[in-house]
Amino acid sequence: MHLNSLKIKNFKGFSEEHNYLSFNTPTGEKGSGLNIFIGENNSGKSTVLEAIDFIRNSTKKDLNIIHHKSSTGESAQEAVIELEFIGEIFNVIETFAQSNKVESFREVTYQCQEGKDYFKISRSTSEIKVLKTWNQSNNSFTNTGGLDATIKKLFETNFIWADTNPNDEAAFGASTLCGTLLKEIAAEHAKTDEFLAFEERFNQIFNSQTSELRQKISVIEQKLNSIFTSQFGEASLNFQFDTPKIESFFKGSSILIDDGVQVKMDEKGSGMQRSVALALLQIYAEEIAFDQEKQLSRPFYLFIDEPEICLHPTGQMKLFDALLEISKHRQVFVTTHSPYFLNSRYLDKVGIFIFKKENHKNVISKANMDYFFPWSPTWGEINYKAYNLPTLDLHNELYGYLQEKSGKSNEREFETWLESQSCSKHKSWIKERNGTVLPSYSVTLMTFVRNHIHHPENITMQSFPYTLEELHQSIDEMIRVLKFNNYHIII
Repeated sequence: MHLNSLKIKNFKGFSEEHNYLSFNTPTGEKGSGLNIFIGENNSGKSTVLEAIDFIRNSTKKDLNIIHHKSSTGESAQEAVIELEFIGEIFNVIETFAQSNKVESFREVTYQCQEGKDYFKISRSTSEIKVLKTWNQSNNSFTNTGGLDATIKKLFETNFIWADTNPNDEAAFGASTLCGTLLKEIAAEHAKTDEFLAFEERFNQIFNSQTSELRQKISVIEQKLNSIFTSQFGEASLNFQFDTPKIESFFKGSSILIDDGVQVKMDEKGSGMQRSVALALLQIYAEEIAFDQEKQLSRPFYLFIDEPEICLHPTGQMKLFDALLEISKHRQVFVTTHSPYFLNSRYLDKVGIFIFKKENHKNVISKANMDYFFPWSPTWGEINYKAYNLPTLDLHNELYGYLQEKSGKSNEREFETWLESQSCSKHKSWIKERNGTVLPSYSVTLMTFVRNHIHHPENITMQSFPYTLEELHQSIDEMIRVLKFNNYHIII
């Protein structure tokens, strides 16, 4: 059971128009379940994660903060989030839902194509406490009472936000990753002979009148009874010690890290703390969200806001590789600015969503709709589309690809071909050969930039560099030629 699509309306930076995301779902291939959100700051990447959190858990925030505001500052009247699931929904419901809720779920699960199961939920700010389900028979969302708690159980979200203290996630509280992980393990262990023996021994020490501790406590009980009966009449008081629940033993626990000196985790740097929190998240996905007996995964989704924070480049690359592995069978949602997350040979399997701000509205497009190369997407290509950032990598890729497609391998032939594509020779280039400066000759802007990239040793031309604007213009020109000749790839 996976997240298939999300619709956002009037939620924070997303306007009254429906904003639609169709997510990648795991296929068993590395990277297939990974969804990466990229774009400039304040373009809505983290808002998508907030929208998913909103539909599951509602919110206690002021609704004026949630509602989209127009350019005049006026707020919209209602924010609406719709989330659709796809996959083995019937099997998941029968395995993990309460038995008395199964039939109600069946009534709101439907099939649209290829025999696949679908299930859709919605929440709006006009009915903030109501989680609605899609009714295929009447083509509308309705309030199916009593399913909210079960839906939450089947829709387990795990967030690590950019501003989350990673030490909090690795703490042992009931709602933290570490606390939940150990609680799940402990719940099973509570049935073992070892723990039953512990419970028996606990009662012998704390509740048996023959124990040394209990005899000391009895002294206090007698004094308490004496004072109490003198004031309130005949009565008998005694202390009863209930066997503590197994998860309570973890509350005073901590993680020790030994990298030569053993200290508590909260004494380490933020990068190491965040790495531990992310590692716990991965283990949780592997250990908890799978029913060994029925060989079926409980729905489980990872949401990580800017995982590169506090991680050095090597750490970022290792983390990304771990997320690629997890995404073979799990859905992972990541917001990032890291170039190390955009420079992988598995990017063609990954769902890449580009966020931009246009006319005070967040706009989303999927990166794999219009590729430049057969080997797309590339790091340079994504940076160009997501951030409008021209890079030397993309310039080299475009120049070499156009040379290959045109069949013109040497500079002179390629320049002639570029002229035939309406590219003018308005720049001058001066070659150096064995320290001798040769006469200047006219070249296109594309070749001018390319020669600068490939011949940084040319001392003469170091005095005539290209500008960032010219790099941008050169890339734009090559993209124009690429598309004019239908060399680009349309998915």
